[in-house]
Amino acid sequence: MPLVVEINAIKYRYSRDWVLDGLNFAVEQGEIAGIIGPNGSGKTTILKLLSKVLNQESGNIRLMGRDIASMKQKEMAQVVAVVPQGTSITFPFTVREIVLMGRSPHLGLMQMEQKSDMRIADNAMALTDTLEFADRTIDELSGGERQRVIIARALAQEPKIMLLDEPTSYLDINHQIEIFDLIKRLNGEQDLTVVIVSHDLNMAAEYCDRLILLKNGEVYKDGSPKEVITEAYIREVYGANVLVSENTITGAPQITPIGELMSREYQKHDLKVHLICGGGSGARLMRLLAIEGYQVSAGVLNIGDTDYQLAKSLGVDVIEEAPFSHISDAAHRQNVEKTREADAVILSRVPIGIGNLKNMIAAQAALKAGTRVIIFEGFDGMDYTDGEATKILGELSRGGAAVARDESDALNIIMSLDSLS
Repeated sequence: MPLVVEINAIKYRYSRDWVLDGLNFAVEQGEIAGIIGPNGSGKTTILKLLSKVLNQESGNIRLMGRDIASMKQKEMAQVVAVVPQGTSITFPFTVREIVLMGRSPHLGLMQMEQKSDMRIADNAMALTDTLEFADRTIDELSGGERQRVIIARALAQEPKIMLLDEPTSYLDINHQIEIFDLIKRLNGEQDLTVVIVSHDLNMAAEYCDRLILLKNGEVYKDGSPKEVITEAYIREVYGANVLVSENTITGAPQITPIGELMSREYQKHDLKVHLICGGGSGARLMRLLAIEGYQVSAGVLNIGDTDYQLAKSLGVDVIEEAPFSHISDAAHRQNVEKTREADAVILSRVPIGIGNLKNMIAAQAALKAGTRVIIFEGFDGMDYTDGEATKILGELSRGGAAVARDESDALNIIMSLDSLS
């Protein structure tokens, strides 16, 4: 795809301090590019330079192949639309009047809107679901509705590129999703190129094709959300301790911040918990236990398994097996030994086949040795051993294993054990 935004060796400073120092990146046509980074890294400054509100000290910016230094502001407004952060409208204009303001770059001096302009404005309102309240004043609308109106105004410019600066600031989660869904839909329907600045890393990772991570006015990392949103990069750039996992529905990286009081470094428990899981079945519980500061081990897990990757990321002691292999006798012995060292063993709601049946047998051995075992409700459809796994699960239940409804319930059981120790 052709490049529609090109930033080459841009330098800009406020007073004596450089905000952008030799910045380089480009955006392809039809792409949603997210600019992320800590406060002061130059995110909003980039949008102001792209819209010619500010002028760089050196370097050049090209939009649609043209150097913006040669473009007049009216020409810029015909190519680029801006949705600023927290737009304030003082006068009680109607929604239609505000959206029609987006047509001004296409009108001559003192020229009134024509029928074609009205049609374009109505289409912009239809796309943003604001047409139904076109005759209401802006001060009658909710925050989410107002933001959709501002986006409709931007669309009425018929831009090739849309710049958005924190478009969901101060909005509740429902309106945030609504706005990001709208941006994604317009990107697909109109081949609109979008450059969006966002502090919400989870939303940016979910909706952007690419992320550009800034640090000290330079590009620290540029790539897909999975390439950019890693624990190491976030820790290096933001100085924050986070866990990065995968959204089980969309596959996008998802960040869970860990504050000092939540971190295992600051809150430790003597209770040892061994987690028998696999295929992502133990992911949420593993994170909860790690955040709470419990000494967690896991196994047996095949190398490359979703739970294996998370365990390694969290620094959890894991008993491993070769990829796609049945649990060997050696790994099984290690697993049984680990269950004996633990104060509690949790058997997650994991599908059981011949390859991992020994994990269940390890839980059974732990219960017989007097270790507290926790199992979950709802094993239907997860037995691929001709009933052997279901038989063992029944024996665990009858033998005194605690039964948890979900991960939060399992954590509560662990915490009750911890209070008794």
